[in-house]
Amino acid sequence: MERRRSPRIPVEVDLQLWRDKKVKKKTKGSIKNLSLEGMCVETDLSFRMGSDLVLSLDLPDKLKFNLVGKIVWEKKEEKKYIYGIRFSELDINEKPKWYNFILATLSK
Repeated sequence: MERRRSPRIPVEVDLQLWRDKKVKKKTKGSIKNLSLEGMCVETDLSFRMGSDLVLSLDLPDKLKFNLVGKIVWEKKEEKKYIYGIRFSELDINEKPKWYNFILATLSK
């Protein structure tokens, strides 16, 4: 049974992520897929389940986003960590740009 409310889009993009807004841990990672409501990321840095993360994305077409999300699941594969992140904050001015990016990518 599919639990996802939004389709996932595979996208290979580097991102910066850090815990809380205090920048206690900062690392680079890559997005495995994303949707309107969240994303799956891979990184070499361990975060605790339930942590709030700030994500800085540079996407195709010179789109940049700073998003806040919470880790809702995790998986360890060899030396990498894979996290499911649900967005908790998306600036009202950024939502149309984010939705347009997702819809344009889905239609390709």
